[in-house]
Amino acid sequence: MPPALPVPRVSARNGSDLMMARPIRWTLWFLALSALAVAIALAGRYGSGYVVFVIPPWRMELSVMLFVLLTLLSFGAVYMLLRLTGSAMRLPRALKSKRNERERAKSRNALYASMKALFSGQFRDAERHARTAMSAEMAHEGTRDLAAAVAAWSAHEGGNLDAAVPYLERIRDAKSVEMRDASKAYMLLAEGRAHDALPLLKDLAVNAPKNPGVLKMKVEAEMAEKAWEDVLATLGPLTRAGLMPAPAAQQIRLNAELNLIKSKPANREVILSTWKSVSSESRYDTAIVGTVATRLIALGCGVDAQRVIEEAVDARGAERWDSGLAAIYADCKAEFTLPQIERAEGWLRQHARDPVLLATLGKLCMRQALWGKAQSYLEASVALTPTLDAHMTLATLMEQIGKRDEAIRHIRRSAELAR
Repeated sequence: MPPALPVPRVSARNGSDLMMARPIRWTLWFLALSALAVAIALAGRYGSGYVVFVIPPWRMELSVMLFVLLTLLSFGAVYMLLRLTGSAMRLPRALKSKRNERERAKSRNALYASMKALFSGQFRDAERHARTAMSAEMAHEGTRDLAAAVAAWSAHEGGNLDAAVPYLERIRDAKSVEMRDASKAYMLLAEGRAHDALPLLKDLAVNAPKNPGVLKMKVEAEMAEKAWEDVLATLGPLTRAGLMPAPAAQQIRLNAELNLIKSKPANREVILSTWKSVSSESRYDTAIVGTVATRLIALGCGVDAQRVIEEAVDARGAERWDSGLAAIYADCKAEFTLPQIERAEGWLRQHARDPVLLATLGKLCMRQALWGKAQSYLEASVALTPTLDAHMTLATLMEQIGKRDEAIRHIRRSAELAR
């Protein structure tokens, strides 16, 4: 059996007090009315006055008691007549108010039904109920706006994308503008229309600078539009307020800074200043340093690329060594190659079995015409990890020192690795 519902308990003392209160009240009313009746009877018996009304040629005499009674009755009748007249005049307004209240209740019920259907995944039913809530003539403005937003989201989630934004356009109340624009921006982004969503998000970010949803959508739109400097500016408030996880924010920042460097014009000063302006967490990232060095090498600024890589390797330390930077270091053509060889050999003391670094040293020694050292470094590299690049470099070296058979052998080995 289901548990019995709790029943409020009334103490015996309280129950007896309630039972005694009513008879006492009735007794007091009876005594008061009896006293009033006695007073009226005595006034009528001992009162000798009278009231005379003279309207020539008529004359009417009334006792004072009768006059008082008639006056009271007349006052009561006039009062009741006025009350009835007022009620009759207020009746149309009351009926209209009641009808409007029924319309508003119908609109609210339709809105609740639409929200319930939306969160249940029944998008068509949600859109239908929301349209009913919107079409109610006497619905509250806020109810209609919320119903329009629910209809838009229902249409969007249900695949009726063409109807979603027009629903939002029906929201006019100033208090609902943020809801309308944020929803519209989200739907435009979902349709791949970041260019149309970005102006809305910029206005929203000005009015709601700490709204995480708006800022995240703004970052997404700016990334789609390749506005990398704006992405970095928007990430600032997000990370400072803790509105985005630090790893995700760092990944977005790194991607934006990398693409920012790639988008800059081919100018030495611009590339270097952009690299120095990126955040300290990203400045020595392998992808960013590699991109900066590669662009400088393409401009013929090998010395600048060499300095960038050396600074990054020193900042990263032995624990964060990356062979990719060593591979690019071989392409940094400077006026003097010996300092590069000395720096690379210093790295080799910490990473003696790095095949990429060994191949880099081989290329640098070839540039300095140190054929024996170059051969030893390159052969050590292919002994650890045979690569197409190292074998082709060895083939070139053998060709230069007159060992054609060895050159052919390395070329064949390169072809095998290519296959």
